[in-house]
Amino acid sequence: MTRILAFPTIIALTIINLCIPREVFANDPQKLVEDSAALAKSLLSDPKWSDYQSHFKRAKGVVLAPDVIKGGLIFGGSGGQCVIVARNEQTGEWSAPSFCTMGEATIGLQIGIEKLEVMLLIMNGHALKRVASGTATLGGEAGISVGFVGSAVESGTTLNLNYDVVGFARSQGLYGGVTLEGGYIGPDWAYNHAYYGQRISAHEILFKNKVNRIQADVLRAALRVGQ
Repeated sequence: MTRILAFPTIIALTIINLCIPREVFANDPQKLVEDSAALAKSLLSDPKWSDYQSHFKRAKGVVLAPDVIKGGLIFGGSGGQCVIVARNEQTGEWSAPSFCTMGEATIGLQIGIEKLEVMLLIMNGHALKRVASGTATLGGEAGISVGFVGSAVESGTTLNLNYDVVGFARSQGLYGGVTLEGGYIGPDWAYNHAYYGQRISAHEILFKNKVNRIQADVLRAALRVGQ
């Protein structure tokens, strides 16, 4: 099982900003929603990942990052925009998406560039609130524990119910020494404002259901595939 080890968040974000070109980040919130829906539908309908799908049925929340770029050369980093949704405990329905930014930083000998598609299943309410608020790093004793499977992870990996987050990573392209260290997810206030037409927090979107857009139904429909 792959563990993610945390660096201090501010260091991680600094390295990410230095290593990742700005064109990595999407400029269309609706396209990010639609790409996230396509990733969810692809993964949740693929019989190859039935074990992962069984975890999805118990997930409290989901983070989808359809276009994460990893860059190398001694100081490595990755970055990409993502959406997070929360499952309503009473109805089982998914919230409207809240936009966020995913990043991680590594230090070590790495070569190349790689595109990753990442889906994170948040398995408990405490982890969901910390991830949604941007107060958590992924991994380490003080962070959220994460286990990964997928085509970007070494074969033979098995899932463990003890992780706060169960992640899937699918790669496109070659990369020497794939690692995910110092992971961070933080709310994207600008994207939420642009998409919903008002300044609104991730907490209000995910847990208070204060906004909705019919254009986001494509993502809810994709997530229903796995239920």
